[in-house]
Amino acid sequence: MEQLKLNPLLNRGSEENFEIVRDLQFSEKEIRKMPRLKDFKIRLKDNKYYEIRFRRYGYNMSFSSKNLEEAKRKAFAWLNLFEQEIMMNKNFAVVREVAKTTRKKNAIFGPFAVSYMENVKKRMVKPNTYQNIYNAFKLHILSNFKNVPIKEITPIVLQNYLSKLHDEKPRLCETIKTLLNNIFDYAVNNEIITKNPIKAVYIPKHYRTTGQALTRQEEKAFIEKIKGHRFEETYLKMLYSGVRPCEVNTIQENIDDETIKIENGKLKNYQKNKYRVLPIFPMYKPYATGKPIKISQQKLGDEFGELCPNHTLKDLRHTFTTRARECGVDNELVAVWTGHSLGNITSSVYTHFSMEFQKEQAKKLIYTL
Repeated sequence: MEQLKLNPLLNRGSEENFEIVRDLQFSEKEIRKMPRLKDFKIRLKDNKYYEIRFRRYGYNMSFSSKNLEEAKRKAFAWLNLFEQEIMMNKNFAVVREVAKTTRKKNAIFGPFAVSYMENVKKRMVKPNTYQNIYNAFKLHILSNFKNVPIKEITPIVLQNYLSKLHDEKPRLCETIKTLLNNIFDYAVNNEIITKNPIKAVYIPKHYRTTGQALTRQEEKAFIEKIKGHRFEETYLKMLYSGVRPCEVNTIQENIDDETIKIENGKLKNYQKNKYRVLPIFPMYKPYATGKPIKISQQKLGDEFGELCPNHTLKDLRHTFTTRARECGVDNELVAVWTGHSLGNITSSVYTHFSMEFQKEQAKKLIYTL
């Protein structure tokens, strides 16, 4: 591979050594599709990370990863946003002037917030969770503040926006406020602003309900109602295992070993114990096929709401927990099975329960309606 040392004078202010890798620059095909890619430079840093840099029109952007394709994906995502700004303004000369304000002292919110989402938030949560957060970010934050200089987003502006959102969707408002707080904290840490404006915004606390288990009568009626339904098997697996809706598609059944392996849906990317292994419960066993489940979580939830209008899909999980305790299974073991925490003690403390013991305890979970 031919490599060319970069003249250090072209990288004033950087103390990191790196090499421009000629064979890893954007291909002609990629540039034909997105011509502005010719303004991006790819470099291989000493720590074996690929960094893609963009230093034009007042922008100072950097996208990095140990995987070149992942670094490119980040660059493509930001460039798409930049191109949208050009289309909105109709005139590149206008965009060029706007872009100058993305310098540190007067940064534009949109590119900065997207950079935070891609380089910080994405590393903190699981991919499915990130996609949901990003959708909310794009719809409710980026659409309102994309072209506004960060310094012009004052507490009054945020208060008016969030108060209106709270009147319509209080739970969503809480999520959006938290995300805005993260972005502005990041801006403070990067010395773009001196104070986080969201700290002066007051929004009434939204108290979330914890869910409600189906009564035995409701459970019986639900089971009768879903007979022949296209999601019957999936709903029953959720009811008889306590998996989260976001975990359904990760179920791996080992019928010979009589266990279920599930990818933990609430762990962060950096945490251990990515999976938990459960015994195949007696009431689950008739529906164990060993085949993977590939169903939209949204569709599962929407159709459940029609079948059981007084409950949400998560209530199947609450029902499993309630029935397990009614059948005499210790709370600690139920927490292990559901991936829950026990007060300030996480269920990982109790993973010393052997699978043989768990299988014996699972036999208790048989009940009639």
